[in-house]
Amino acid sequence: MRPVGVTLIAILHWLRGAAYVAVGFALIGFAHLSAHMIASVAGDTFFQRFVSGLGKTFGVAILLFALLYIVIGFGLWAMKNWARVLTLIFAVIWLLSALVRLVHFPTPFHLLRAAVDVAILVYLLLPDVKRAFVA
Repeated sequence: MRPVGVTLIAILHWLRGAAYVAVGFALIGFAHLSAHMIASVAGDTFFQRFVSGLGKTFGVAILLFALLYIVIGFGLWAMKNWARVLTLIFAVIWLLSALVRLVHFPTPFHLLRAAVDVAILVYLLLPDVKRAFVA
C-alpha cells in the first residue's frame, strides 16, 4: 500500500510538471511571436532566427524537464525506488537553490519552498517509507 506522503509527493511532481509544460509552451510561443515582431521592424534575419531558435531551445528543454517530473511522479505512484532516489536528488538541488535565493531574496515563497524540500527529504528517508519502496 502506498503511503499518503508518497501520494502527495507524486501529485506535487505532476503539478510541477504541468506548470513546466505551460511555461515551455508559453516560451516557445513568445519566441515565435518575438521573431515575427523583429522581422516586421527590421530586416535582420540573423537576429530573428537567433531569438526564435533560443526561445524554442529553452522551451523544448523546459518541456523535457516537465516530462521528467511527470515520469518521476508516475514512478512514485507505482512505488518504484528509482523514483524515490531521483526525488531525493531533485529535492537536494531544489533545497540548495531555495537556500541561495533565501539568502539573497528572503521571501515567504523561498522559505516555504525550502521547508517543502526539507519535508520531502526527511519523509523519503524515513525507514518505513524506504521499506515501502523495497517491498
